[in-house]
Amino acid sequence: MTVPLDLGINSWIGMSFSLVAIEKLEAMDASEPVLSSKPYVQGLAFAATVGMGIAGICYALAPDWMLMYYADHDDIPAPVQAGMFGLYPAMYTLGFLLAQQLEKKQKKLGWVAWGCNFAGVFGFMLASMNRLLKIGTTEEYEKGEAKSIFKTALAPLLMVGMPCAFPALYYFAKKAAK
Repeated sequence: MTVPLDLGINSWIGMSFSLVAIEKLEAMDASEPVLSSKPYVQGLAFAATVGMGIAGICYALAPDWMLMYYADHDDIPAPVQAGMFGLYPAMYTLGFLLAQQLEKKQKKLGWVAWGCNFAGVFGFMLASMNRLLKIGTTEEYEKGEAKSIFKTALAPLLMVGMPCAFPALYYFAKKAAK
């Protein structure tokens, strides 16, 4: 989707992998680092391949859309733009660790946070629908000249990629938990 949305989505993916594997994580020896566990590493690989893969293609095709027109990508230094993609694994890691710690604190608290994160992402999507459905430069968007997403190369990518990502997330999270 877009960078602002993807931060919430990546933390949600991290939470998903952590919560599905919570029994495996709780059974780990205390000396074993959680960030080298199978659920963490395989989840990070999933997030990098699916989440960052789709995001990278979208950024190459429509960089101002990826910023949701809050900034013009031409005004952002290239190292900062590249650094934005470092937030993807950071947010995945935050979600993974947060869910695990919440579950340790109180059973099902991680799932409550998972649901709140999902609701927040969905709410942000609804509130941002006009920005999400228009593709162009920041200038085109501000002038009302941006094209419908359905008339761009992003439509098939997102309409196929996103629905496929959910069952794949479930499959790979369950597999990593074994």
